[in-house]
Amino acid sequence: MSTDPSRTEFTVQDDPRLLAGVLAIVLFAGQRCGLPSEAQDGLAEAAVDACRETFPLANNNGNSNPALKVIVSDFPDRVEVAIEHSGESLPSAGLDTFAGAAIGSQARLSDALQKNSVDRVQYEARNGVSRMTLIKYCDSRRAKF
Repeated sequence: MSTDPSRTEFTVQDDPRLLAGVLAIVLFAGQRCGLPSEAQDGLAEAAVDACRETFPLANNNGNSNPALKVIVSDFPDRVEVAIEHSGESLPSAGLDTFAGAAIGSQARLSDALQKNSVDRVQYEARNGVSRMTLIKYCDSRRAKF
């Protein structure tokens, strides 16, 4: 396991074929952090689902070619996946998606969150840019709340 943090920043267009790149980068960050394989897979799936669910929000600003900025950072105790977009400032996985999943909605990210694929989700909107950050802590250093 590396003790030096790393950061990978890239832009993803609304093309399902490109989501494989998101999956690979998040898996690699989870491996560097020392997450178990199952946790790596869960976090990577949650990140891909979050991207998939965020594209419609980015489409709402009239952009015919929406893109998401994805920033994957690994630290000795956690992996963070930030997804930024301009457009509608609603989070793609908020209380409404949790409630929707309970009544049969297809809220993929909330399913991943309910399976403990992600330990924390943070939202921020500033200057027309919305950011959702998925955080997964390494088991041996899990944050205490």
